[in-house]
Amino acid sequence: MNTQEANFRFPVLGFTPDREIWGFPDINALTSCGPRTLKNNMQAGLELIDADGRRWIVRSVRRVGRGRPLLWWFVSALLTGAPQSRIEHELEQLESVSLSEAQARTCASLRAFPEDWGAEEVDDAFLEQRIAEVSNTQTIAAIHGVLGLDSFMGY
Repeated sequence: MNTQEANFRFPVLGFTPDREIWGFPDINALTSCGPRTLKNNMQAGLELIDADGRRWIVRSVRRVGRGRPLLWWFVSALLTGAPQSRIEHELEQLESVSLSEAQARTCASLRAFPEDWGAEEVDDAFLEQRIAEVSNTQTIAAIHGVLGLDSFMGY
């Protein structure tokens, strides 16, 4: 199935094979990316978990057009050198996950990359506070809100 057929309930969490975590507040963020994402195939193997706990793995990504209208594309290219592309994912649906499983995956990601969350090391008090905030969320959507996750739009 492709991205549009999945009928995601946003926000969506994305976990790379090396445990980085990304976030997608809407379909535009999920289906837009910068040139490095495509060039380095950064979304290959990405596991997506939507707000209902449904889960997919990205089997492939293909560019289907510009991420913004032509004028925005040129302005973006001039200012940042990174015009966005519109992409479509080929997805395989997996077994759904519970809130506790999504929280555990998120906490593992935070521990794997403590510097991304403002901590200097794994046992840093700030990181433990972020982990506690994630652990206390009542919904998968709240995980995205607590962390303010980045998408691939700028990469």
